[in-house]
Amino acid sequence: MSGASHQKPQRLSCRYVLTSRGWLSDQSVGIDEAGRITDLAPGEPPWDGFLVIPGMPNAHSHAFQRALTGVGERAEDAQSFWNWRSLMYRLAARIGPDEMERLATLAYLDMLRSGFTSVAEFFYLHHGPDGRPGVAMAEAVARAAQRTGIRLRLVPVYYERGGFETALDPVQKMRFAHASVEAFEDYVRALNGIPLGVGAHSIRAVSPASLERVGAFAQSFGEGLFHIHVAEQEREVEQSHRVYGVGPIAWLDQLGLVTPRLQAVHGTHADPKERRLLVERGANLVLCPITEAYLADGIFPAVEYFDQGGSWAVGTDANVEIDAVAELRLLEYGQRLSSGRRSNLADRRGIGTRLWQGAACGGARAVGFPVGAIEPGAYADLVMLEDPCLLTGGDPDLDLDAFLIGGSSATIARVYVGGVLRSGSGRSADEVAFRAEAGHLIARLREGMVSRTGSG
Repeated sequence: MSGASHQKPQRLSCRYVLTSRGWLSDQSVGIDEAGRITDLAPGEPPWDGFLVIPGMPNAHSHAFQRALTGVGERAEDAQSFWNWRSLMYRLAARIGPDEMERLATLAYLDMLRSGFTSVAEFFYLHHGPDGRPGVAMAEAVARAAQRTGIRLRLVPVYYERGGFETALDPVQKMRFAHASVEAFEDYVRALNGIPLGVGAHSIRAVSPASLERVGAFAQSFGEGLFHIHVAEQEREVEQSHRVYGVGPIAWLDQLGLVTPRLQAVHGTHADPKERRLLVERGANLVLCPITEAYLADGIFPAVEYFDQGGSWAVGTDANVEIDAVAELRLLEYGQRLSSGRRSNLADRRGIGTRLWQGAACGGARAVGFPVGAIEPGAYADLVMLEDPCLLTGGDPDLDLDAFLIGGSSATIARVYVGGVLRSGSGRSADEVAFRAEAGHLIARLREGMVSRTGSG
C-alpha cells in the first residue's frame, strides 16, 4: 500500500545519526529479525541515509476526523470549538467499520510519509452505526495499521456523559458510551491481540467515581497507560472550578491519577500550579499544536514547562494536517507570537535537535513502545532526511534546524518501521487507486454538512 519495499535490511549505512548520545557520523545501524537495533558500528558509503533521526511517535490521533478537514470554515459558521464538535458528531454518526478502516488507512499513510512511525489512537467511536456494541470498529483501526505498517497503540476511551451536568446526546449515547465501567472493561479485554492503552475522554465526560475505576483499570492493564483530554477549553476549566473547586489537572490529582502513567492531552489552559504538578508527578503532556490552532484552543506556555523539565510529546489529534515537523514548528512559532521573541524553545544545539528529540522521547512514553531513540534494543523506526539545498552537511544540528524551520514531508526520503521500508519510493498504483476511492468516500461523508450559498 505504501508503495515501498517490505524487505527487512540487516544494516543501514548513515552519514549522520541522531542518537541518545548526540550526533554520530559514518555509522552502520544493525537490525535483527524482530526489527530492533542491535548495534551502531562504523559505516562507510554508499549511504542509505544522509541525516537519520528517530521515527516520531504520534501521541494522540482521532483518525476518522481526517474526513472533516475544511468543513465548518465559512463566515456564517459559528466560530467556536463547540460548534465544530457538533459537526464532528454528525460525521461520526455516518461512519461504519468499512469507512473507519479506509479513513484510518488514509491517515496512517500520511503519518508515515511525514515521519510518524507509531501512533496512539485515542478511540471512542466504539459501536456500530446501529448502536450495537462490538469490536468491529476497533478492529477496523487495527487492520488499517497492519495494512500500512504503522506501529499502533489503540487507546479505547470511556465516555459516560455529555458534560459536567449534561446527559449524553444521541450520537454520544449510540456510538461512544458504554452502559457501565464493567461493560467498558469487558469491551477492552475483548480486543485480543491489539496493543492497548486505556483512556477516559475528559473530566467533563466521566464522573469522579468512574474516573477512579477507569484509572485503576488502566494502571493494571497492559502497559498501564492512561490517556485523557485535560484543560483544552476555557469553558471546561471554568466549569471544573465551579463543580469541583479546582482545575482539571488538580482534580485528577485529587483522584490519584496524576502519575508517570498519565498522558495528559492538551493542558492548554492549565494554571502554573497544575503545570508544575505534571512535572513533579512525572506525568507526560501531549501537545497538538496544529489542532489547538485549528480549534482556536489557545497557546500552551511551553517555555516555562520545558525549563522545569516537563516531559512532553506531540499528536496530530484532528488530523487536519499531518506533518510531524509542522507540529514542532507551530509549537515554536506559537511561543514567538505570544512572547515577541525568537528561538524560545532552543538550547545550545539549536531548535531542531532539542524539539525532535524531546517529542520523540515523550512520544515513546505515550505509545508505550521502545521507540523514539536510535539505540540498541529500540525498534528500528527511522526517518531519513535528504535535501541538498536545505541539508548541506558538516553541522547536523544546523541541518536539523533548517528542517524544522523550512522542511516538510517532502524533505523525508525514506521511513522505516522496525527496519522495514514503509515510505520512500513513491506511491504505488494500489495507493493511487486507494486515495481516489478514499476521496469519493470523504465526499459522500461530507454531503449535507456544508451549507451551500449562491455566488450571485
